[in-house]
Amino acid sequence: MTMNDAKSHLAQRVGKQLVDWYSDLRVRHEDERALVNLDPESRRQLAADCNVNFDTLLEVVRAGAHGADEMIEMLKALHIDPADLQAHLPDLFRDMQVTCATCQDKGRCRYDLKDGTAPVNFADYCANAPALNVMRAEPPLLRE
Repeated sequence: MTMNDAKSHLAQRVGKQLVDWYSDLRVRHEDERALVNLDPESRRQLAADCNVNFDTLLEVVRAGAHGADEMIEMLKALHIDPADLQAHLPDLFRDMQVTCATCQDKGRCRYDLKDGTAPVNFADYCANAPALNVMRAEPPLLRE
């Protein structure tokens, strides 16, 4: 691959990432607008259906479709099967997603997940740590 080919490939990748980012941002803003424009009773009912208050629901929408991706990666890092958790404890799974989506420590979490220190450090900052520690001790939720 020549230098020009490498530059072209990099430019295409960066361009695609920017388009994807903008598209995701646009969808989140549309979802947020739709949520905010609901009448008060519909807002209350939707939040109740999701088992959260309206402000938390709005935060989750603002976080976007990938707002809780770190939770899945943390489960895997701790050898907990996300599919098993979702299948057996769907309410807990959803609550953990909400907690993750609204987390203020995502940067540290991502760093620890990337460098492999999450299993050692997560309890210092993860609001899901109490549930995660219980699940680590539950064999049915452990990966094989």
